[in-house]
Amino acid sequence: MTKKGILLSSVIIVLTLIFLTALFFDHPLDNNDQTVATINGEPIQASEFMLILKNNYVAKTYNYFSNKYGIYDFKDFWFNVYGDEKPIEYAKKMALKEMVKIKSEQMLTRQYGVINDISYAALLKELEKENKRRKTAVENNQVIYGPKQYSEYQYFSHVFTNNVLELKKILGQKKFNMKESDLLDEYENLKEKYFMGAYQIKVEKFTMNKNEHAHTFMKKLELGLQNGDSLEKLKNINKVIKIETQTFNEITAKTDYDLNPQLLSEAQKLSVGEISNIIDENNTLTIIKCMENKERGFQDFNEVKAQVKKIFLEQKYEELVQNVIEEADVKIVEKIYNNLNVE
Repeated sequence: MTKKGILLSSVIIVLTLIFLTALFFDHPLDNNDQTVATINGEPIQASEFMLILKNNYVAKTYNYFSNKYGIYDFKDFWFNVYGDEKPIEYAKKMALKEMVKIKSEQMLTRQYGVINDISYAALLKELEKENKRRKTAVENNQVIYGPKQYSEYQYFSHVFTNNVLELKKILGQKKFNMKESDLLDEYENLKEKYFMGAYQIKVEKFTMNKNEHAHTFMKKLELGLQNGDSLEKLKNINKVIKIETQTFNEITAKTDYDLNPQLLSEAQKLSVGEISNIIDENNTLTIIKCMENKERGFQDFNEVKAQVKKIFLEQKYEELVQNVIEEADVKIVEKIYNNLNVE
């Protein structure tokens, strides 16, 4: 080959390499199928990892750094360092933690026969089929439930939630099945926290706005109540004394506590027939007489048995998932993980 031919070949090779390089950077390899990490050998794909990060942790990361560091200028936010923290690393760390939990639950759904394939690729295939079905149904004026078309995140959440519900149902029947005696024991453990009964305190309330003579009139009223004087006689002590009936219960509790905490406290101390001391609150003098006091017991076991079982199953499920997480062998593919960014 002549020198001219060799030179021409070299130029062609160089131009070809330049073209291929440009093509590569203009159309980089799709990283969506790259493995970010594995859990017991089960891969977390970049696409599903970023789905969770972008939908669950972008806003949370902005809020976290804004609240902690007082940041309001978000220029170059994701790659700046605040304190010793970088937003992109914080978001990825939180997303990885959630993905480990999600994969642990997905592995359990597979273990207990809810689903066979927990890969993200399989989910995307099902999403494509489901959206085609919905599109056809809409075109044929058929009824569909939910959106006309699922987004990736909507479909992921829909499938994951339903699979976990089915898993809990299976676990309740097989792994965590409880005898009646077990439920009773659990009820005893839970009743203080979850199954307090209703209460109702009804009082006759005598009130008078504070002034220089109000305390004298209220002392006379207190004495009259202690002596068992009739309501008509009590009214004659002073015409401006307001007499009314008031009920305290779990429905009124927040308002009672916010507006008249001292009055509520005194009412809770009284037994039927007892009379309070003069209560000085909110520029008003008040005396109450207890007419009814339904003590706060516990809801009957038979009324709440289904709730007891549900709470028990939720607790056992969370313990099971936590055990899987704690025993999981998590391996991060640093090359892929480190290159993931929020656009």
